[in-house]
Amino acid sequence: MANLKKILRTCIFCRAKLEQKELIRLKCLNKKLSLYDNFGRSFYICKPCSLSLDNVKDSKRYEKSLCKECKNKDEYVIQLKEILTDVR
Repeated sequence: MANLKKILRTCIFCRAKLEQKELIRLKCLNKKLSLYDNFGRSFYICKPCSLSLDNVKDSKRYEKSLCKECKNKDEYVIQLKEILTDVR
């Protein structure tokens, strides 16, 4: 039998390496965040980070990570909160 390896992906906030099924996959297109739709580049957020997104003191850190992934500055934390309320 073949020894299959688990595919690991990295959360952009906490840098934890988890299996792909344990993460939320998003993409940024034209300054809009959305769930991944099999087109373009994407990034991952783990569920504990998505739950702690409401913490005010870490919002700057989340904003910085999202701006780095989307390669521009915009209000991504607000968009991310809206998406995550629909996913939960």
